[in-house]
Parts: sequence; C-alpha cells; structure tokens
Amino acid sequence: MAIPSDEDQRRYWRLNWLSSIQAFSDTEVQQTRWLDPQERNPHYSFVECMCCYFDDAFVGEDKAYQRLIERGHLSRDEVAAVAEFHALVDTYQSPNNDDYDNKAILSDPAWQSVTDAAQSARRRLICLLTDPNEQRAIMLPLQWEKKGNVWSSSFVPSSETDDKYHAS
Repeated sequence: MAIPSDEDQRRYWRLNWLSSIQAFSDTEVQQTRWLDPQERNPHYSFVECMCCYFDDAFVGEDKAYQRLIERGHLSRDEVAAVAEFHALVDTYQSPNNDDYDNKAILSDPAWQSVTDAAQSARRRLICLLTDPNEQRAIMLPLQWEKKGNVWSSSFVPSSETDDKYHAS
C-alpha cells in the first residue's frame, strides 16, 4: 500500500472533520439512532460523536485550529465558521457527567445549543466549500456497513470510493 500524499492526508482529514460536524448538527439521527435500543453500531452515540470531532479530527488540542490554518488544512473563514460551535462543544458537560446517558443529553438545553451552533456552522461552511465530496460530508450522515465484526463507512459515494477515504 502506498503512503498517502500530503494532499491525500489533507483531503481525508477535511472529510473526517466535516463529517464530524455534520453528526453534531443532525438531530434527527441523534433522536432516532442514539435512542434505538436495537442499534448496534457504536458510532451512534454521544461518546462517539465527541471522539470523532475531538480525537479523530485532532481539534481537542490547544491551538489546534491555528495549527490547522498554518498547515493549510483550513482557511481562516472556515475556522471562523465553526468558532461558536467549537467553543460550545468544547465546554459541554453531559448531565450528571454521564456521557453514556444519550436520553439525558438529548433532553439537555445546553446540548440543544451545541446542535444549533453545529447547524449554523454547517450552513456557513457549505457556502465556503467547492469540493462536491466535502459538500456531501457536511450535509449528509455517513452510511455505515458492518463487515464481519467491523463497522466501516466511506466519505464518498460508492461509485467514487477509494480505499484511502474510508472511516472505521
């Protein structure tokens, strides 16, 4: 397997980052999938939503957004578009500090402020994006598929899928 180029890594990171913001903004998926007792995909939870954004997209570190601008991964306009959302989600505390109580989280007015800010960030970002795959990543939820014991998803539609753009 070839080592991904810097541009491939940048593209993958951007799709991952945009998809993570989409997940915060998608209250319909949260209400239906996070609360479904039959749901077996661990992606559909508050914990995974937070991990995808802070850990997988590496925005939990101090000055992360400044470094992403410096690396050419984001523009200043894109960072400005998500600033309010980032500030709210960065300080969000789940009710009773129970990150596994999805029902309490979804009923929390502070969480509703986070999702509102994510929706606002999504609307701002869509105006800045020109790549069709990035536009899809910010607008549409990932479609997950279970293969054996592993859940995986692609950032791009199957007709355009390339192994280097898969999330697991």
